[in-house]
Amino acid sequence: MRTPLTAGPWSPLAAVPLLVALLVVAPDAAALDVLAAQQLTRQSGCLECHSVYQKKIGPAWKDVAVKYHGEPNAQERLYLHVTTGRKAKFDDGHEESHPIVKSNDPKRITNLVEWILALPVAAPVDVPAAQTLARQSNCLKCHAVDVKKEGPAWKDVAAKYLGSAGAEDKLHKHLTTGRKAKFSDGHEEAHPIVKTRDPDRIANLVSWILSLK
Repeated sequence: MRTPLTAGPWSPLAAVPLLVALLVVAPDAAALDVLAAQQLTRQSGCLECHSVYQKKIGPAWKDVAVKYHGEPNAQERLYLHVTTGRKAKFDDGHEESHPIVKSNDPKRITNLVEWILALPVAAPVDVPAAQTLARQSNCLKCHAVDVKKEGPAWKDVAAKYLGSAGAEDKLHKHLTTGRKAKFSDGHEEAHPIVKTRDPDRIANLVSWILSLK
Protein backbone atom coordinates (compact mmCIF):
# COMPACT_ATOMS: atom_id res chain seq x y z
CA MET A 1 0.00 0.00 0.00
CA ARG A 2 3.00 2.29 0.49
CA THR A 3 3.82 2.26 -3.23
CA PRO A 4 0.82 3.20 -5.41
CA LEU A 5 -0.05 0.65 -8.06
CA THR A 6 -0.45 2.09 -11.51
CA ALA A 7 -1.81 0.92 -14.82
CA GLY A 8 0.27 3.28 -16.92
CA PRO A 9 -0.10 7.06 -17.38
CA TRP A 10 -3.28 8.25 -15.73
CA SER A 11 -4.97 11.42 -14.60
CA PRO A 12 -8.44 12.28 -13.28
CA LEU A 13 -9.32 13.53 -16.78
CA ALA A 14 -8.45 10.11 -18.19
CA ALA A 15 -11.32 8.64 -16.17
CA VAL A 16 -13.92 10.80 -17.94
CA PRO A 17 -14.43 8.60 -21.03
CA LEU A 18 -14.52 5.55 -18.79
CA LEU A 19 -17.18 7.17 -16.64
CA VAL A 20 -19.22 7.96 -19.72
CA ALA A 21 -19.12 4.29 -20.64
CA LEU A 22 -20.06 3.40 -17.08
CA LEU A 23 -23.09 5.68 -17.07
CA VAL A 24 -24.52 4.49 -20.38
CA VAL A 25 -24.44 0.81 -19.45
CA ALA A 26 -27.58 -0.28 -17.64
CA PRO A 27 -26.79 -1.86 -14.23
CA ASP A 28 -28.58 -5.07 -15.18
CA ALA A 29 -27.26 -5.22 -18.74
CA ALA A 30 -25.01 -8.14 -17.86
CA ALA A 31 -24.71 -10.56 -14.95
CA LEU A 32 -22.14 -9.74 -12.29
CA ASP A 33 -18.96 -11.75 -12.91
CA VAL A 34 -17.73 -12.54 -9.40
CA LEU A 35 -14.62 -14.46 -10.41
CA ALA A 36 -13.53 -11.68 -12.77
CA ALA A 37 -13.94 -9.11 -9.97
CA GLN A 38 -11.88 -11.22 -7.58
CA GLN A 39 -9.22 -11.70 -10.25
CA LEU A 40 -8.91 -7.95 -10.77
CA THR A 41 -8.55 -7.35 -7.02
CA ARG A 42 -5.70 -9.85 -6.90
CA GLN A 43 -3.96 -8.48 -10.01
CA SER A 44 -4.21 -4.95 -8.62
CA GLY A 45 -2.77 -5.84 -5.21
CA CYS A 46 -6.02 -4.91 -3.44
CA LEU A 47 -5.77 -7.89 -1.08
CA GLU A 48 -2.73 -6.36 0.61
CA CYS A 49 -5.02 -3.80 2.25
CA HIS A 50 -8.57 -5.14 1.95
CA SER A 51 -10.65 -8.26 2.36
CA VAL A 52 -14.37 -8.95 1.97
CA TYR A 53 -15.27 -9.39 5.61
CA GLN A 54 -12.52 -8.01 7.82
CA LYS A 55 -10.56 -4.78 8.14
CA LYS A 56 -6.87 -4.98 7.23
CA ILE A 57 -4.82 -1.85 6.50
CA GLY A 58 -7.91 -0.57 4.72
CA PRO A 59 -11.59 -1.22 5.52
CA ALA A 60 -13.41 -4.45 4.72
CA TRP A 61 -15.16 -4.21 1.36
CA LYS A 62 -18.52 -4.97 2.97
CA ASP A 63 -18.02 -1.83 5.10
CA VAL A 64 -17.00 0.14 2.00
CA ALA A 65 -20.28 -0.98 0.41
CA VAL A 66 -22.29 0.14 3.44
CA LYS A 67 -20.59 3.54 3.35
CA TYR A 68 -21.19 4.11 -0.35
CA HIS A 69 -24.80 2.92 -0.25
CA GLY A 70 -25.63 6.02 1.75
CA GLU A 71 -24.01 8.30 -0.82
CA PRO A 72 -25.50 9.84 -3.96
CA ASN A 73 -23.98 8.45 -7.17
CA ALA A 74 -22.30 5.66 -5.20
CA GLN A 75 -21.20 3.66 -8.22
CA GLU A 76 -19.59 6.61 -9.97
CA ARG A 77 -17.84 7.77 -6.79
CA LEU A 78 -16.36 4.37 -6.03
CA TYR A 79 -15.30 4.05 -9.67
CA LEU A 80 -13.36 7.32 -9.36
CA HIS A 81 -11.84 6.19 -6.07
CA VAL A 82 -10.23 3.12 -7.63
CA THR A 83 -9.15 4.77 -10.89
CA THR A 84 -7.80 8.24 -10.05
CA GLY A 85 -5.47 7.84 -7.06
CA ARG A 86 -7.56 9.92 -4.68
CA LYS A 87 -6.26 10.42 -1.16
CA ALA A 88 -7.18 7.74 1.39
CA LYS A 89 -7.05 8.50 5.11
CA PHE A 90 -5.64 5.92 7.52
CA ASP A 91 -6.34 5.19 11.19
CA ASP A 92 -3.23 7.06 12.34
CA GLY A 93 -4.39 10.17 10.47
CA HIS A 94 -1.92 10.13 7.58
CA GLU A 95 -3.07 10.17 3.98
CA GLU A 96 -1.81 8.39 0.88
CA SER A 97 -2.90 8.22 -2.72
CA HIS A 98 -5.12 5.18 -3.19
CA PRO A 99 -3.51 2.71 -5.62
CA ILE A 100 -5.06 2.66 -9.08
CA VAL A 101 -6.71 -0.53 -10.27
CA LYS A 102 -4.62 -2.34 -12.88
CA SER A 103 -7.02 -2.14 -15.81
CA ASN A 104 -8.12 0.47 -18.31
CA ASP A 105 -11.13 -1.61 -19.33
CA PRO A 106 -14.28 0.19 -18.09
CA LYS A 107 -16.31 -3.03 -18.16
CA ARG A 108 -13.84 -4.82 -15.87
CA ILE A 109 -13.67 -1.85 -13.49
CA THR A 110 -17.47 -1.44 -13.48
CA ASN A 111 -17.84 -5.14 -12.70
CA LEU A 112 -15.45 -4.74 -9.75
CA VAL A 113 -17.31 -1.71 -8.44
CA GLU A 114 -20.69 -3.46 -8.73
CA TRP A 115 -19.29 -6.51 -6.94
CA ILE A 116 -18.08 -4.42 -4.01
CA LEU A 117 -21.38 -2.53 -3.77
CA ALA A 118 -23.35 -5.82 -3.80
CA LEU A 119 -21.58 -7.21 -0.74
CA PRO A 120 -23.98 -6.20 2.07
CA VAL A 121 -27.09 -7.38 0.25
CA ALA A 122 -25.95 -10.38 -1.81
CA ALA A 123 -23.63 -13.30 -1.41
CA PRO A 124 -20.27 -12.02 -2.73
CA VAL A 125 -19.59 -15.32 -4.48
CA ASP A 126 -20.26 -17.41 -7.53
CA VAL A 127 -22.17 -20.06 -5.60
CA PRO A 128 -22.35 -22.72 -8.37
CA ALA A 129 -18.59 -22.38 -8.97
CA ALA A 130 -17.85 -22.75 -5.25
CA GLN A 131 -20.12 -25.78 -4.94
CA THR A 132 -18.54 -27.36 -8.02
CA LEU A 133 -15.04 -26.97 -6.56
CA ALA A 134 -16.21 -28.37 -3.22
CA ARG A 135 -17.63 -31.39 -5.00
CA GLN A 136 -14.56 -31.90 -7.20
CA SER A 137 -12.33 -31.72 -4.11
CA ASN A 138 -14.43 -34.34 -2.25
CA CYS A 139 -15.27 -31.82 0.48
CA LEU A 140 -18.80 -33.21 0.71
CA LYS A 141 -17.43 -36.46 2.13
CA CYS A 142 -16.74 -34.72 5.43
CA HIS A 143 -18.74 -31.47 5.29
CA ALA A 144 -22.20 -30.13 4.59
CA VAL A 145 -23.64 -26.63 4.82
CA ASP A 146 -25.94 -27.18 7.79
CA VAL A 147 -25.11 -30.58 9.26
CA LYS A 148 -22.00 -31.91 11.02
CA LYS A 149 -20.54 -34.99 9.33
CA GLU A 150 -16.96 -36.19 9.92
CA GLY A 151 -16.04 -32.53 9.83
CA PRO A 152 -18.01 -29.51 11.05
CA ALA A 153 -20.88 -27.93 9.13
CA TRP A 154 -19.61 -25.11 6.96
CA LYS A 155 -21.97 -22.69 8.72
CA ASP A 156 -20.11 -23.49 11.95
CA VAL A 157 -16.77 -23.08 10.16
CA ALA A 158 -17.91 -19.62 9.04
CA ALA A 159 -18.93 -18.66 12.57
CA LYS A 160 -15.57 -19.85 13.93
CA TYR A 161 -13.37 -18.09 11.40
CA LEU A 162 -15.30 -14.81 11.28
CA GLY A 163 -14.75 -14.50 15.02
CA SER A 164 -10.97 -14.28 14.52
CA ALA A 165 -8.64 -11.84 12.81
CA GLY A 166 -7.45 -12.77 9.34
CA ALA A 167 -10.38 -15.10 8.73
CA GLU A 168 -10.02 -15.34 4.96
CA ASP A 169 -6.26 -15.90 5.04
CA LYS A 170 -6.57 -18.58 7.73
CA LEU A 171 -9.28 -20.52 5.92
CA HIS A 172 -7.38 -20.21 2.64
CA LYS A 173 -4.30 -21.78 4.27
CA HIS A 174 -6.43 -24.50 5.85
CA LEU A 175 -7.72 -25.52 2.41
CA THR A 176 -4.41 -25.31 0.56
CA THR A 177 -1.60 -26.45 2.87
CA GLY A 178 -2.72 -29.79 4.34
CA ARG A 179 -2.76 -28.53 7.92
CA LYS A 180 -3.71 -30.98 10.65
CA ALA A 181 -7.42 -31.27 11.42
CA LYS A 182 -8.58 -32.67 14.76
CA PHE A 183 -11.55 -35.05 14.83
CA SER A 184 -14.15 -35.66 17.54
CA ASP A 185 -12.43 -38.90 18.68
CA GLY A 186 -9.21 -36.96 19.26
CA HIS A 187 -7.14 -38.20 16.32
CA GLU A 188 -5.61 -35.83 13.80
CA GLU A 189 -5.22 -36.02 10.03
CA ALA A 190 -3.84 -33.72 7.36
CA HIS A 191 -6.76 -31.78 5.88
CA PRO A 192 -7.18 -32.61 2.18
CA ILE A 193 -5.97 -29.90 -0.20
CA VAL A 194 -8.51 -28.33 -2.51
CA LYS A 195 -8.17 -29.64 -6.07
CA THR A 196 -7.20 -26.49 -7.93
CA ARG A 197 -4.28 -24.07 -8.09
CA ASP A 198 -6.46 -21.27 -9.43
CA PRO A 199 -6.31 -18.56 -6.73
CA ASP A 200 -9.60 -17.01 -7.83
CA ARG A 201 -11.51 -20.30 -7.61
CA ILE A 202 -10.04 -20.88 -4.14
CA ALA A 203 -10.87 -17.33 -3.02
CA ASN A 204 -14.40 -17.82 -4.28
CA LEU A 205 -14.78 -21.04 -2.27
CA VAL A 206 -13.44 -19.33 0.86
CA SER A 207 -15.84 -16.39 0.40
CA TRP A 208 -18.77 -18.79 -0.10
CA ILE A 209 -18.03 -20.69 3.11
CA LEU A 210 -17.63 -17.48 5.10
CA SER A 211 -20.89 -16.11 3.68
CA LEU A 212 -22.93 -18.96 5.15
CA LYS A 213 -25.19 -18.09 8.08
